[in-house]
Amino acid sequence: MKKSHHKLLIILAGGIFFLCLLLFLTPFLWESPVFLLLKSDKLNGYRKAGLIALYKPAPKQTIREYVHLYNGGYEPRDFTPGPVYIPEKGYNYQDSLGLLLTGDFYQEALPFRNGLGKIRQNTFYGMLNHRGRMVISPLYDTLVPFSEVIVLVQGREYGVANRRGKIIIPLLPRRISNTYHGRPLPFLMAVESDGSYSVIDGKGIKKKTRPFDSLDIRNNTYYICRDDKWGVLDEEGNELIPTLYDHIDVCDGDSFIVSNGGFEGLHLKGKAFPLVPIVYDKVDACTPATFIIMRDGHYGLLDRKAKPLIEPVYDTIYNHHPQEWIVTGDHGRYTLRNTGKLEYPTEFYEWIGPCRDGMTVVRNENGYGVLSSEGKTVVPPQYDTIRNYSSGVAIVVHNKQYGVIDRNGLFTLPFSLRLVEIYDFQGDMALSAQFNMMDARIKKQVGFIDKKGNTLVPFIYQDGHRVFSNGLAGMKYNGLWGYINKQGETIIPFLYDSVSIFSHGMAQVDYRGQIITIDKDGRKIE
Repeated sequence: MKKSHHKLLIILAGGIFFLCLLLFLTPFLWESPVFLLLKSDKLNGYRKAGLIALYKPAPKQTIREYVHLYNGGYEPRDFTPGPVYIPEKGYNYQDSLGLLLTGDFYQEALPFRNGLGKIRQNTFYGMLNHRGRMVISPLYDTLVPFSEVIVLVQGREYGVANRRGKIIIPLLPRRISNTYHGRPLPFLMAVESDGSYSVIDGKGIKKKTRPFDSLDIRNNTYYICRDDKWGVLDEEGNELIPTLYDHIDVCDGDSFIVSNGGFEGLHLKGKAFPLVPIVYDKVDACTPATFIIMRDGHYGLLDRKAKPLIEPVYDTIYNHHPQEWIVTGDHGRYTLRNTGKLEYPTEFYEWIGPCRDGMTVVRNENGYGVLSSEGKTVVPPQYDTIRNYSSGVAIVVHNKQYGVIDRNGLFTLPFSLRLVEIYDFQGDMALSAQFNMMDARIKKQVGFIDKKGNTLVPFIYQDGHRVFSNGLAGMKYNGLWGYINKQGETIIPFLYDSVSIFSHGMAQVDYRGQIITIDKDGRKIE
């Protein structure tokens, strides 16, 4: 008997499976059952669209032509997916075939956002999903959707539901919002009855930390205050820095400058206690591997684990060039040091310039010289002036003569009495000046030279722009300004009292007291 019963169950299950398979396969061979289902009011538009996509009973254009047969008589004006208004019925949603999503109609239907559509029925709001299922019943005065949750509002009570409609925070008499005094927040906040604020994360979970009293938003950083002490939140509403400090400022990507009682320290994100104790007059980032500290008016250096590298004994310490070079200074004597080695250099200087093109101009009692990016002497201090490097070269002035040196300290243009001015190079060209030997009324004439002193643009101009912009430079000739190209060809005639540099293909010029805008062909732009 048991074997017969078991065999009967197998036959029955096989029959059911065969019947289901037959029902599934039949519409592929015979279209009529599909059209009967499409005309049925038992299926919503989502299910009907699924049948059409699976069985393809007719071309899409044919479905659109006869879609009113599957919509209870509704014939779309167009086939734009989204909310539609059906006269005498109300709002619904249609897809690209014109199928209505649900058999119900609403007083209002808003476009879908993150897979949910907000509807109004009998003055109350609810939420539909893209399958036409009501995930939040129309019971609320309003609904505010976010990426993962929906804020529910009923009278003066607020709650939170997830995207499946499950209530996470029940309705309670306090406001929930993603703004603070009109400023947007990346998380939700609940305003408690005593005026304090609680944070709600992106999944609608209320943080278990104590509420805070106020919030300050600066440079996309969220500072919170609790019991007159400040901390920091991240964009998920988590505490990056606990509320322990009188004041907090961003130091760099991972650390904050914190202060109590007028003293400063450093606190790393996500840590319970400060990294650098709050005992210094000033703390700040120096290089990617170090922090500057100041105590009693003197500067020192810590590594990123707060280990002392240089005791606070210097008048100044500052980052000079990436990644590890600093300048230390004491009593007017300055030196370059490497924070990876911290060895004392062989030279001290009265002045150290910025690093440009990997080169640093320095000065001591002997004059100006040049150091490499590794702090080695390239040009011993000896000249009256050396300008900062530009386009791989620097202008040297000595005994009122001008020259040009490269990054190896070699002269590409030796000192010359011919040139009375050389401006910084921009690319391979520099505006230069020489004495006018032909007309005593005009002392200098300008043109452009290359790095070896060869003339690229003749010295026939009274003045000129130091750079080419958009391929043109303004030059003054016979008392009026125009524009030339890098070959020295006149592109825009010399007609103007003054001219600006070109930017985005336009420049402003003064023509007989009238300021006008011109293009690169000299045509007036209205």
